[in-house]
Order: sequence, then structure tokens, then C-alpha cells
Amino acid sequence: MNSFEVSTFLNQLYEDCMKEAKAPLDHITDWGNYRSEQLQKIRAYLQLARLREHYEHTPAYLKLSSFRQEDVEISMYQIDAISALPFPVYVLQHTNVQKERAVMILQGHDPRGAKGAFEPFSQKSLGMELAKRGYRVFVPELIGLGDAKMHHEDGDIGPCESCGEIEPRLLNCGLNLLGVRVWEAIKTIDFAMRQTGIRRITAYGMSGGGHVCNYVGVLDDRIDQVIISGYVNLYKYSTHDRTHCICNYVPGQLSAGESYAVTSLMAPEKKLFLMSGLQDTTFPAKGSREAFAYVEQVYGALQAKERFSTLLFEGGHEIRIDPVCQFLEENA
Repeated sequence: MNSFEVSTFLNQLYEDCMKEAKAPLDHITDWGNYRSEQLQKIRAYLQLARLREHYEHTPAYLKLSSFRQEDVEISMYQIDAISALPFPVYVLQHTNVQKERAVMILQGHDPRGAKGAFEPFSQKSLGMELAKRGYRVFVPELIGLGDAKMHHEDGDIGPCESCGEIEPRLLNCGLNLLGVRVWEAIKTIDFAMRQTGIRRITAYGMSGGGHVCNYVGVLDDRIDQVIISGYVNLYKYSTHDRTHCICNYVPGQLSAGESYAVTSLMAPEKKLFLMSGLQDTTFPAKGSREAFAYVEQVYGALQAKERFSTLLFEGGHEIRIDPVCQFLEENA
């Protein structure tokens, strides 16, 4: 190592950001004002106002295809709600039993994209399992993932490579992948409510989808339940400790504090379930424990501890279906 190594400077930057950010537990007695101020800050670095002002599009929904698998109808819709950026949403629903709740699944860097929520049909999948249990399931294809990538004549590229192509172009224009994905998730909820009339929405996100879910769960009050797996942690143990996909890095993101500081803004109204694997090397268990404990303190301080639950399971960076189903059944 030479004397010009930059880690010390980067660590100092991180520590300075944490000192400048307002910690949720320091503002429990003034929670309403604190939360409002934090949400304003988050909307600013996600560039939601700019997206809405310049790229809001009168919504149109076009059903492109539909087929049935194991008594579950799977339909693909084209959502035209963002100027020049149509995106697909897959809708799964059982032919008979329907619950009065919809679940939005936000996929991470699954090579299959949104289809990973229900394919292959030879294996148990979260989307299919929820649909079989009577939930209407909505799975948007978020920008940069699955089929929503830049065109390549020589074939497909991986999801992180796709993010690496798109994010620099967005940054050059003052936008970022996270902000666009959050906006797509909000437009998916618009569609879900118009399509079904349902007013009870659960948002589930895994890994990179958990990153999106962490924000849309806070920003959209139509969501009353949030389940995040394999994401909520500390930046210093995850994205600032090792190289992650570029979509995890958002200009100004640390001004809101650690990722759990954003998560804490769901308190006290929303039911929140956080999960992670003890052998997860992407978002290590040490960070998950610290983050989960902090959010629990916030819910407790706001007299809402019964709305918060966690699970650290034996396993890695993976989806666990049964705990999600159990949470939904117990919190109908």
C-alpha cells in the first residue's frame, strides 16, 4: 500500500455524512415534522418532482398477453404512464379465490427480470404462491432489469451490466435509476388500484428490489404493509464496504442517513417485516442485526412495536417464500 491510497478519505466522507444526517431516534418527540422534512429531502435526491413535471404521461394500459398456469391467470400489460418509457407489469390472479389485498413484488437483479417472480413453473415461486393463496399480484419490470434494458444486437447482458450502461447516462442528465424505479413502482400502484379497485397494498422487495421498496414504502401512503428481504443494513457494511451494482449509489442518498433511517420513516402507521439471511455476503448479518434493532427502537418509541417484525434465517442472499406468506396471513 502506498501513501496515496484513498480509503481513509472515503471513510471520512461516510462518517461526515452520518454526522450531518438527522438520526430518527433523536426526533421522536417531533416525529411529524422530522418525517416531513426527511421525505422532502428524499423526493429531492430521487428527482421525483422533475420526473413528474417533465415526464408525467396520461396513463394508458394495454393488455398484451395472457395465459393460465395452475389455475392462475398471468397477464402482461403495457403501462404508458411515463413519457417515452412504457414498461410491462405482470398480473397474477387465481381464477376463483380473491383476497381484498394486492401484493406488488419488486424484483432485484434476477437475470429473469420480473418473470423470476413466477418462473420456472416447475419450482415454487413467490408470485405463484401468493396468487394461489388468493392475492392479486403485480410485478413491474423496472428500468434496467429483465426486458427493460438497452438494445444489444449480439444478445442479452446481465442486470448489473445493464445498470452500468443506463445509470451514467441518467446521472449525466441529473436523474438516477433508483428515482425512476421508485416512480415506476408508484405508477404500478396507480394501475393496480384502477385495475382492481383494491385499496390495501403490500409492497415486497428483495435485494435491489428491496432498495426500491425501502423508498416506495415510505413515500406512498397507499401501501399499508411493507416486506423487505436482503437489503436493509448499514451502508458501511455493504455498499461502502465492497463493490455493489452502481444502482445502489445515488447522489445525496446519505443525506437521509443510513438505509435504516429511511426504513424508520414507515413508523408508526405501516406494518413492516424485515428479513435477511445469516449467511448473506451481499448485505451481511452484522449490518442487518444493527439495522433491524434500530428500526425496532423507533417503532417502540412511537408506541407501535406490534407493527414491526424481523427474521434472520439460515441461508444466504435469497428469497424465502413461507415467511412472507405467513406474515400476510397473520396481518390480513
